[in-house]
Amino acid sequence: MKRLRRTQLLGLGVMGLLLGLVAAPAAQAAPGVVTAAPVAAAAAAECSGTWDGKSYWATHAGRNGGGYARTYWNASTKRNCAKFFSSPYDGLASNITLYLHDESGDYTADPPPEHPANYHYYAGPVYTWFDATNHCIHLSGSLVRGGVKYTLSTPDIRCG
Repeated sequence: MKRLRRTQLLGLGVMGLLLGLVAAPAAQAAPGVVTAAPVAAAAAAECSGTWDGKSYWATHAGRNGGGYARTYWNASTKRNCAKFFSSPYDGLASNITLYLHDESGDYTADPPPEHPANYHYYAGPVYTWFDATNHCIHLSGSLVRGGVKYTLSTPDIRCG
């Protein structure tokens, strides 16, 4: 059996993902859930903009660990972006989820609730879907590492 190089596998995975998203029928989102265009979301691998220098840690029993989230501000698009990373020091995580909430309670999620997935390294990027100038956001999410669930919950952030 011929072995494929990592770049070949990545290319096949991205092609399959894009074909699946283009061919898949549009899913109906639950009330209060904002969904992004699938192809645009698939094409965005990284957050654009400026990191504020803060890491928001997931916790279990009051202790930081498991993973951390970071937010980015793009002044030209007036959008926030967030990613939730598994800590590189603690081994492989599973079921990483990230929610970005606006002030009214609406949110966007990765993976979307209607298309669950088992992420091991990071969730996101997720973006605000509105001009976020002078509007707060907050993040929530979770991941599992070694059978222990860590939860992420931030106060209102990026309010300026």
